[in-house]
Amino acid sequence: MAEPLSQSSWALIRAVAIELPGASLNSARFGYADITCRSDLLGYPDYLELLVDSDKQHLDVRSQSLIGFYDLGVNRRRVELLRSRLIERGIAIN
Repeated sequence: MAEPLSQSSWALIRAVAIELPGASLNSARFGYADITCRSDLLGYPDYLELLVDSDKQHLDVRSQSLIGFYDLGVNRRRVELLRSRLIERGIAIN
C-alpha cells in the first residue's frame, strides 16, 4: 500500500472491492473484509477476502471459487481488476 492503513484508506479499499462486478459484502471489520462475488454468466459464488497485514502496509487478497475445480481465470482477473483500481486511486503502488 502507498501509506499505512487508516480508517479512510480502509473505507476506500472496501468501497473499491464492493464496486467489483457481482460483489456483496458479507462482513467486515477494520483491516478485514469477507465479500461474495457472483459470476456474470451463471451467478456462481466466489469468495473474496481482504486482510491487511499487521504492519498495515500490505494487503493480502484471496479470491476462490466456491463451486468447481476450475474457474477459467475469473478469480485472477478479479484480483487484478481490484489491484488496478486501487493503484488508480492511489491506495496501492505498482
